[in-house]
Amino acid sequence: MAAQRKLVWIEHDRFQGWGCSECAWVFNPSGAPTGKSFDEAKRNFELQRDKEFMLHVCADHLRAKSQGTKHDVKQDWEKLYRAAIIESDRGKLLQRVEDAEAAILRAITMFIKVASQQWERAGSYHSGPAHFELAAGQRSA
Repeated sequence: MAAQRKLVWIEHDRFQGWGCSECAWVFNPSGAPTGKSFDEAKRNFELQRDKEFMLHVCADHLRAKSQGTKHDVKQDWEKLYRAAIIESDRGKLLQRVEDAEAAILRAITMFIKVASQQWERAGSYHSGPAHFELAAGQRSA
């Protein structure tokens, strides 16, 4: 039986807000809460948050798992990378490297997705690819 997901408060170094207990989905409000009073604005915010939570598909927001314990993606790839570096059993080395590589690719994919969403919301999506080229040490022609 699948675990029942819950809306939970999440606090990480770079994020504080509402998210899903079973996947990497987090609530990103589309703008400031609206309403004629504080209570109405709060109610509208909660309605938007709850609606988006109910509509999200956990499979679209996979979170890395390690040994049955949930970890955020950054911790996952770092631990797997370290495990691959110190693995002395040649029979396990290839699998450890593959696991670390997959976790790193998930972290990169999540970073690009979040960054693209932020650029689109800020109206400066056109500058996005230049940032990736610079980060990768490439220069635009």
